[in-house]
Amino acid sequence: MSLSIFWDNSNIWLVGKKVSQFKEPGDEFAFRIHFANLFDFVLNGRTCNYSYVAGSIPPDTDQLWQRFKNLNISVYKQERGAQSGCEVAIDEIIQLEMANRVLDVPPGKMVLLTGDGSGYSDGRGFIKQLERAKNHKWEIEVVSWDAGCNRYLRAFAQDNGTYRSLEPVYYNVTFINNKRWVKSSSI
Repeated sequence: MSLSIFWDNSNIWLVGKKVSQFKEPGDEFAFRIHFANLFDFVLNGRTCNYSYVAGSIPPDTDQLWQRFKNLNISVYKQERGAQSGCEVAIDEIIQLEMANRVLDVPPGKMVLLTGDGSGYSDGRGFIKQLERAKNHKWEIEVVSWDAGCNRYLRAFAQDNGTYRSLEPVYYNVTFINNKRWVKSSSI
């Protein structure tokens, strides 16, 4: 079965940073995600056929995005809005990639890393895309921080596929820059 992974980097990083405020108070500004370990956790021993990450810049550090590329993950970067400073269309570009995958590839398993469940009541958003994937015979899995996962997204994943929490592997997939390294590279 093919495995397709879609990663909302902004959501995973921002919520992870909030989780770090509780787990390691005072170190949230040095909070980092160990992408390779998080990717290994998501893979869970499976082989990935397609992976895609999207996020906003800043950070516009080539080093950050290069880490994703080193893992053979397709990267999409979008600048923040000039006036608002807010993220622009990151969720939508991920959702478009999800829809394209559903239409272009025989059904497999779709894994989504996010906690964002907004837009469903309006017929859009990540839950709607997962619903479409499910209707096209895809298996679904959501990987998210419990602390920031939309309750409807979590319920949808639990009722229609798999939900995997990141809190139990916090110390394995995160580090505090110049202070704490990841606890273990094997998850």
